[in-house]
Amino acid sequence: MPANPMRKPPSQFTLKYGHLWFVLPGFAFFLAVMLMPLCFAFGISLTDWSGLGNNVQFVGLANYFEILTYWPFYRAAFHNAIIFIAILVFQHSVGLYLAVLLNDKPRFMQFYRTVLFLPVIMSLVATGFVWTLMLSPNIGLINPMLDAIGLGFLKGQWLSKPGSALAVIIFVTAWNSMGWSIIIYLSGLQNVPEELKQAAEMDGANSRQVFWRVVFPQLSPAFTALTVLTFIGTFRTFDVVYVLTGPLGAPNFGTDVLGTLIYRTAFGGSSFSSADIRFAFGIAMALLMMVVMAAICWGLIRILRNREIDA
Repeated sequence: MPANPMRKPPSQFTLKYGHLWFVLPGFAFFLAVMLMPLCFAFGISLTDWSGLGNNVQFVGLANYFEILTYWPFYRAAFHNAIIFIAILVFQHSVGLYLAVLLNDKPRFMQFYRTVLFLPVIMSLVATGFVWTLMLSPNIGLINPMLDAIGLGFLKGQWLSKPGSALAVIIFVTAWNSMGWSIIIYLSGLQNVPEELKQAAEMDGANSRQVFWRVVFPQLSPAFTALTVLTFIGTFRTFDVVYVLTGPLGAPNFGTDVLGTLIYRTAFGGSSFSSADIRFAFGIAMALLMMVVMAAICWGLIRILRNREIDA
């Protein structure tokens, strides 16, 4: 069909920026659900609003300066860091090992993959309730099982001691998230070219050398993705801790994490009065945590991506 001579050709601006019209709806949605609430939350964090009533006073950055000397914030962050390190070691060891086993395509591989990934699709709240019942000293299954296999001396009040309670939090979180590490590493293993492994075997490398010298360096992208996702997930931990040990991070704040601390500060708890609720201070902690997490994630990605290039 011949071009219409009366039709004006598109302007240079349209040719250069016309695609932005397609981006505009998504960007507007992003502004509505992300940036605007963040700006509103930042405005509240500059006040002393308790979340109740209309008594609001502008305090500037006083909440943020107070957080820098607020001991519970560092205690909760320390517990998050312990959980992160433990889960990271677990995923990069047990998760990788199980992924290697599945990559060898054993019999009933699809069944194994389904069973190992099943905890991931379970709600963390449901997971917490299940493990609370199993660990109960009165009606739980763990203590009777230890008795049955001759390990009755290991029985205990699992959620009543700070050390064992935090270990339970780590175990339940690791059990719930193990499927992600297996799937991520398995996808990386399946993308390793067979020619590289065959070439290494022809040069005389044994199976261990082939894995560590050829296969493992090819898993660097999976290592990076899993590390960053684990960091984000563990520092956002809330559901499991809340269900297993409550908003106070019992016993004696031994399992208190940033999620429960922020929730307790902003909305109170069963033992809190309305005078103890500091909504604006809780929002300030949440925003500060978000900024610090974003900076650490950026640093992790930069460092681990450089390692990918070197590998």
